[in-house]
Amino acid sequence: MPVDTSYNPYPHDAAARGLNQPEPEIRPAVEPRLRSFRYANVALSDGHWKRQRDHVVNLYLSLPDDDILQSALRGTGVDIGARGLGGWGGTFGQMLASFAKLYAVTGDFRLKAKAIDLFERWFALAGEHDELLRLGTYDYEKMLGGLLDMDEIMGYDAQGRVREAVSRLTDAAMRDFDESIPRDGLQDGRMKGQIEWYTLPENLYRAWLRYGDGKYRDYAGRWRYDYLWDKVAARDFASIGPRHAYSHVNALSSLAREYEATGDAGDLDVLRAAYDELLARHTYATGGYGPGENLFVERDGYLGFMLMSPWDLHGEDPTFRNFAGERVARSDAWGSCEVSCCSWAVFKLCDYLLRFTGEARYGAWAERMLLNCVGGQPDIKPNGELLYYANYFADGGMKSTVDRRLQREGQNFRWQCCSGTFPQDVAEYANMLYYADDDALYVTQYLPSSVRWDRGGRAVAVENFSDWPRDGRIRLRVDGGGMRFALRLRVPDWADGADAVRVNGRRVDVPVRPNDWLTVERCWDDGDLLEFDVPYRLRFVPVDDARPDLVALCYGPVVLVSDEMTLLSGDRDRPQDWIVPVEGETMTFRTLPGHAGLPAWQTRTFSPYYLYPQDRWYFMYHRIYADDDRRRDAVRMVNMG
Repeated sequence: MPVDTSYNPYPHDAAARGLNQPEPEIRPAVEPRLRSFRYANVALSDGHWKRQRDHVVNLYLSLPDDDILQSALRGTGVDIGARGLGGWGGTFGQMLASFAKLYAVTGDFRLKAKAIDLFERWFALAGEHDELLRLGTYDYEKMLGGLLDMDEIMGYDAQGRVREAVSRLTDAAMRDFDESIPRDGLQDGRMKGQIEWYTLPENLYRAWLRYGDGKYRDYAGRWRYDYLWDKVAARDFASIGPRHAYSHVNALSSLAREYEATGDAGDLDVLRAAYDELLARHTYATGGYGPGENLFVERDGYLGFMLMSPWDLHGEDPTFRNFAGERVARSDAWGSCEVSCCSWAVFKLCDYLLRFTGEARYGAWAERMLLNCVGGQPDIKPNGELLYYANYFADGGMKSTVDRRLQREGQNFRWQCCSGTFPQDVAEYANMLYYADDDALYVTQYLPSSVRWDRGGRAVAVENFSDWPRDGRIRLRVDGGGMRFALRLRVPDWADGADAVRVNGRRVDVPVRPNDWLTVERCWDDGDLLEFDVPYRLRFVPVDDARPDLVALCYGPVVLVSDEMTLLSGDRDRPQDWIVPVEGETMTFRTLPGHAGLPAWQTRTFSPYYLYPQDRWYFMYHRIYADDDRRRDAVRMVNMG
């Protein structure tokens, strides 16, 4: 029987639910410019993203505790007599983290009860079987994150048992992990199986700030990723070499925690430089990144190259060196973006940079991933299958939960890493919308939602009742109780300046600049209405500089796809002249005849990728030409092979 996720015995308020968010034992060296709401006091309204989250809560609550725990025991000699979850296995720590965060954002006490039951049973078994504490680098880092989320976010310290578990796991790691491995991040045999070691410092610094034990700080410092940080600091991106995509963006969260803990301004400079480089030159129109799970491939235009089938390369070398240092051929069995994990890494990075700097521009990458990556995922299935990769190939892609790879021992790709990050992604939906300082409430993403802000002991309530992203008009109802404060709204990086701001129907003259805050400061009465119009326009986004004629079509923040392959011909700077709205359909467009290849009468229809159905072919990247002669030449070349 489906679980009723509307069950919510607590009001959507952190204090009323008894969430434990005390002061850390060690004060961070960096005082953030902005404060997040830490998974509390924000509620999603009905719509696409809330429905995604409710499905995840529904499914994960229905998983038998015995099966989750049995999967956590895989590889040990401990057996509790359960079947376990299928596939190659998710991580137990990510499950704990997911339940903790989802409890905090929904108030559904069953999530907290499930996390407590799983932890207490695991802790009891670990007391009897020391081998349960001896994890690999990957599982150890995820386990630390889950335990700290239970303590910091969910408010469960279990009379010190969570702290004890963190300590004992770390002691085992310090005994067992081989620190002599090369520190260049190349995922080859020299790692000795210690994959993603460069992500360890994030949660170790969290543990130090939380518990005050210097062993966590010292151990974090021993895993610092100087190879990468030094190259980014020098802006020497070309010499990094191919590296694993998701985990290297995730590694930036380790540097962010180090900056928070130590206050080294050089770390913040590296974070800024990495963000700018990745967003400018290593992402697709969706915000997704890491084709074949690779970053920094040693090939000009590798983003476009990885979208082309070998037959379409016309003599270009179809091989490249991957993140393991191997020479391999491009294959669409390795997709364009490891969507759940990649979204999670970006959400965290943008949160750190927004809080540290207070700069609106650090919401741009999160917006793209929110709307066009994780927001476009179909529901995870009861057997643990989910959309592992999003595909943007020039010869078509499909949203499918069937992964065409197999682990060496025969395990399918079910209940794997993405099944651990996807539930954290949907929990993050509520955590990424609003921030605050002493004098202002900041709106960084525009999902329909509401927030309660405690400003100096007085409550401010704001409801976003927009139809974002289907409509470019942002509507906020403000109950301000007559207090004076500022509302600051992030202006998207794609905004074109034709924006309008109104308060209670009257236009107000305030600066509106892309990638900056729009600020309206006044005394806010209950029921005030703030409106911000951000007109959408059609625009083409090239895949990279090496293939400027391979483009994706976007409408405002939303990436559009066609249900048929096509060559496009028209003015790329004025797509609105030859791609027109389909009457009666939202965000759906059709080319005029003569602009979609031969024969000249044919047309192509485009609709939002995030709403596109499962198991149907779509085409995101298209060749575009400026005139009929080039279009006819291109058609002739394709027909000739």
